[in-house]
Amino acid sequence: MIIFQGILSILLIGIIIITLLGIRSLNRSMKSFREFNGVGKRGVTVVMAARNEQNKIGKTLESLVKVDDKLEKIIVVNDRSTDNTREIIKKYMEIDKRIELLDIDKVPKSWVAKSYALYNGVKRAKYNNALLFLDADIEGDMQRIVNVASNIKEGELYTFMPYFETDNVISNSSQSFLSALLHGYFGYDRSVNKNSNYSLMFGCCWSIMPYTYYEVGGHASVKSDLMEDKNFATRAKSMGVNIIPIDGRDFIKTKSWNNVDDIKGLLSRIFFDYEKNLSNPINIYLLAIGLILLFYLPLIWIPLILIKQYLLSFISFMTYMIENIFFYLGGLTNKIKKPYSLLYFIPAYLLITGFIEAKRKGVIWKGETYKINS
Repeated sequence: MIIFQGILSILLIGIIIITLLGIRSLNRSMKSFREFNGVGKRGVTVVMAARNEQNKIGKTLESLVKVDDKLEKIIVVNDRSTDNTREIIKKYMEIDKRIELLDIDKVPKSWVAKSYALYNGVKRAKYNNALLFLDADIEGDMQRIVNVASNIKEGELYTFMPYFETDNVISNSSQSFLSALLHGYFGYDRSVNKNSNYSLMFGCCWSIMPYTYYEVGGHASVKSDLMEDKNFATRAKSMGVNIIPIDGRDFIKTKSWNNVDDIKGLLSRIFFDYEKNLSNPINIYLLAIGLILLFYLPLIWIPLILIKQYLLSFISFMTYMIENIFFYLGGLTNKIKKPYSLLYFIPAYLLITGFIEAKRKGVIWKGETYKINS
């Protein structure tokens, strides 16, 4: 019993330390933003990939056509859509001559479709313009986004942090959980730290100059990566590009993941690139065990009370509460004020199962199947 108590105490204290470090880094991440109040001198070209976005792209284009002539070109790449996406784009082309349509009929096997679409879209951009990459379902103040992008210089990359719209218990608890992990261990504080080789970027909205884009290698440098946004930013940073985080939560909105399948799909996609580079597959399961201990061991305070291990129960309960504070703070980064963090064990389960399924089953994304051994 003494050995058990000692091991359990060490594990719980370790989790407390890891979580407190996460809280500290989360705070630093949210203090890493740069503010832009004026309009720059550059024109802006929007590049957007769209696949079966008939329910969303019309609203996005409606917002873009209202932007002034600082926005010089809107390139929309239709990636083999089977719905009315193309027809909607054509309708807006009649409204605004700045819109250009590029159809992609076939994607090379070595490419992920989104990267291939964006790479080809950039070829039509104006070389003296700032490139502004937007997802087809992005919402917000497009004029402000364009104004910010017009300030960019060669050798810089603007990465905008959006507000993720949540509308149910699953999306709120998952967003709180994932935001805490993201900013706590992979946040913008690492992006601006010259000594870190990592950079965070959300692919829904970011900007770079064409010359810098091609110097990094463009999307061709991350053509087989499902997390092409983060990997591109990390590669750019390693080549000396200055990563500049911008807080866009008040003027950029995108939909959060609102059901179990979407969340598991996202997590599988996140882990896919990591897992395919592991030389020993057993490391995946060892990491899964570590994640189980990290997220579920603090819940042992309940059975410990029943067997009258009050001191250990108190330590594990404090560990549980500190983790809850961490995940609650994660929710606050997305303006989630209710304590959905109490349900963190749900997204934790989705994270662990998504992690394992990425190895066993591969990933299905945008109608394409990707397997680690392919």
